[in-house]
Amino acid sequence: MLEDKTISKPGLKGFQENLIQRLGPDEGRALNVLGADFFYLVDQLSITLQKKHPQDAPLLDLNESEFPWELQVFTNQFLRECAQTSRQLTFFCHGLRKKLEDAEFSKEFWKILNEAYQQHFFVADSKKNYLV
Repeated sequence: MLEDKTISKPGLKGFQENLIQRLGPDEGRALNVLGADFFYLVDQLSITLQKKHPQDAPLLDLNESEFPWELQVFTNQFLRECAQTSRQLTFFCHGLRKKLEDAEFSKEFWKILNEAYQQHFFVADSKKNYLV
């Protein structure tokens, strides 16, 4: 499901690269403590969400460069909430990355993530009060 690869879309930056750009190199790199699995999951899950919801950016009044960042921020928050504590985040992300290889688990995980996406990006004017 989520294979090891870097972000291949030109101009699309990974979450850590975006953080370094926004926070500065020292603060951004200090986040390495979160672990490679965390950044991998944020990048891959947010890319998949963007592919599943390509028409949502205009509904959210976001342009093509803002939407990927907002998805990364959402995915970051989602993973942190799932882990419950910052101390468990690295361990949680490592385990989640492995579990996502299981088709049944992955299907259930995506149901939860998609529901969280709908709740997070709720727009009153969109179809059925939710994004498409």
